[in-house]
Amino acid sequence: MRTNKRKQWVWFFGFLLAFLVLSIGLYVRMISVRTSAFEGETEKKLTPVRVQDSSVTEVWRTTSFLARLEGGQTVSIKADVSGWVVEKKAVLGEHIEKDRLLIVLQDDRKVFRLKESEARLKAAKANLNELKRKYDQTVTLVEKGIVARDTLDSLSNQVSSEASSVDGLEASYNLMKWDVEHLNVRAPISGNVSEIIPDIGQEVTSGEVVAGMVSTSNERVVAGVEPRWARAIKPGMTVNLNTTLNGTFEQTQARVIGVSPGMDSLSGTYEVEAEIIDNKYNWWPGEIVNMQVPVELLKDVIIVPRTAVLSDNRDLFIFVYQDGKAQKIPVSVVWINENEGSIPSHMIPENSKVIVEGHVGLAGGQLVRLMP
Repeated sequence: MRTNKRKQWVWFFGFLLAFLVLSIGLYVRMISVRTSAFEGETEKKLTPVRVQDSSVTEVWRTTSFLARLEGGQTVSIKADVSGWVVEKKAVLGEHIEKDRLLIVLQDDRKVFRLKESEARLKAAKANLNELKRKYDQTVTLVEKGIVARDTLDSLSNQVSSEASSVDGLEASYNLMKWDVEHLNVRAPISGNVSEIIPDIGQEVTSGEVVAGMVSTSNERVVAGVEPRWARAIKPGMTVNLNTTLNGTFEQTQARVIGVSPGMDSLSGTYEVEAEIIDNKYNWWPGEIVNMQVPVELLKDVIIVPRTAVLSDNRDLFIFVYQDGKAQKIPVSVVWINENEGSIPSHMIPENSKVIVEGHVGLAGGQLVRLMP
């Protein structure tokens, strides 16, 4: 009896212990789930920020001026021969390469004269060849004593006379050929067509201006620069040129040719002239572009986007990411333009990253999370 009762108590306490273990396990699981959910919700509530590494570098401080493009060369194209315009191969503003056809002239008289001259030249060359053949035969006969020496001398004179005639006819033929070839007016340089003067059917005379071109090679830019910056600009210095066309940013480089020795009395500036290294955007003379001139090399600085530099109406500051928090750091900017600013590297804490996005509404010491 006692044995059965003892077994009942053992089973009771066993079930009780199992129930307690199961209850404790379920409680721990519930706490774990709630903690994870809480941490997830807390993570979601943290302000997302984007950061960049605090890399120390050096950069040139630049200043900008408006510059005007000028063509490297302006050419007035004249007709070498007279004729009537039958075709125009280029239009105003078109970019063409050197030796490309611009205007086609026609003069049938020049073509007929060329054909006549060619026929005379061929006949004269045939006569010369026949005289040379007879001369060679006579040389053999003279050596054999069959023909007198006077006959050979006479043939020699005839060969010389006919050779001179051939030279004269060949020169005349080349001149007429030149006239016919130059009925085609070609571009003497590579560049943009600035004007095509005659209309189709119009007669032009030799030496008359029929077209104009502006060279796009060796194009230059000219800018008016304040005296304090003019002193820092040296020949051979590389400058950046940029402009925006239909929302597309275009940028290339130019090499400074020189700075004018005298100041313009009206504007109070010095003229800086630079040659474009590569006009890959085919900028036209007369366009206005920005010229960025390097004036000072800044060392041991950190480059940040301009939007990362903030102000509280008194001082400048930035936010940096460190140990999961946003820290507000007062800074001084040694140079800033429309895109970026340069901050001395000693002002940025070590092992921190500059917050470049998401800093709106942040406070110093606030918990943040990094954007993926």
